[in-house]
Amino acid sequence: MSNLVQTVLGAVGPELTARLASLFGESTGSVSKGLSAAAPALLAGALQQSSTSGGADRVLGLVSQAVTGGNPLDRLPALLGDEASRTSLLGQGRGLADGLLGGSAGPVIDSLANFAGLKGGAAAQLLSLAAPLVLGAIGKALGPSPTASGLQSLLADQRASILGALPPGLGSLFGLGGATQAARGAATATAAAGQSGFAKILPWLIAAAIVLALIFALRSCGQRTEAPVTPPAEPAVPAPAPVTPPPAATVAPQTLTLPGGATISVAPGSIGYGVATFLASNEPAPKTFVFDNLNYDTASNALTPESRPTVETLAAILKAYPNVQARVVGYTDNQGDPAANKTLSDARAATVKREMVALGIAADRIETAGMGEADPVADNATEEGRAKNRRTELVIVRK
Repeated sequence: MSNLVQTVLGAVGPELTARLASLFGESTGSVSKGLSAAAPALLAGALQQSSTSGGADRVLGLVSQAVTGGNPLDRLPALLGDEASRTSLLGQGRGLADGLLGGSAGPVIDSLANFAGLKGGAAAQLLSLAAPLVLGAIGKALGPSPTASGLQSLLADQRASILGALPPGLGSLFGLGGATQAARGAATATAAAGQSGFAKILPWLIAAAIVLALIFALRSCGQRTEAPVTPPAEPAVPAPAPVTPPPAATVAPQTLTLPGGATISVAPGSIGYGVATFLASNEPAPKTFVFDNLNYDTASNALTPESRPTVETLAAILKAYPNVQARVVGYTDNQGDPAANKTLSDARAATVKREMVALGIAADRIETAGMGEADPVADNATEEGRAKNRRTELVIVRK
């Protein structure tokens, strides 16, 4: 099944992105970044609505409106090339976006503008353009005989990729949690259920223990006291010599050949290995990777010298895949002032981008975001957990 986010973004290639940037009076990078957020935001709206059969029917109605006269995904260059067609597309798209987002349309436009550095009017136009494309992608995926249940199944299957492509914080507008939050909620519910079940049987366990103790005491009182019998001594058996486990095997680096002939030496399990094999596969974007061997000076955004090979490897990979769009996201633990943590995480993500740009990656290919202490992946009550939460992530937004 095709990735809906990737289908929309793939329809707007570099040439059309440059044309839109000229039309909207914005930079190509801002338009590309805004579109990468607008598509999953609209799909999140569809996902939220399709949670009920009535909402799924409404989304199907919007799909029907979008593809009347032909699927916009199949004729986008022509629609954008003619002023009358473009005006009609954007006018229709405004209504479709409102239909998908409802009362969230205004906040989504504001979020797009802040996230991509767009003017409010350009963000609204970009959302209007993306709406028919998103509905066209849904229409293609559903085929010629769409049904409400088919739409619900489609969007449920795409949930992880939609939420993964949303910019940080935007999912809260739709009441949708990320994969980490969902897993955490499930774990909490399971623990609560276990505690509830144990509480029900605890009184019975205590009563049984008391009865057993009384029986044992009564039997002990009625028995004769006899001299203890000392068993004959057994010959001593020497204890076995301690066995020293073999040292853990070190994973040897592998040499991978990138498109264009360049090679990199990376260890399986490292971020370089993960990103390179992902980009060489047919697995759809977006996908998130956590940096390893990437450290900063304490309370600083300055990278340690040992971190440079990791950044250099990723820059080499991105050079070999010039169409890839990425996002660097910084996180901290919950120690200190939340506002200062947010500022620090922003600065750390920006540092990684700056290093990659210095290594030859175009600045408009890399977005950055700082989330501070949000979305912890471990318990902040322990030093080990806090160390895991102080992380930097690389999200491959588009392949």
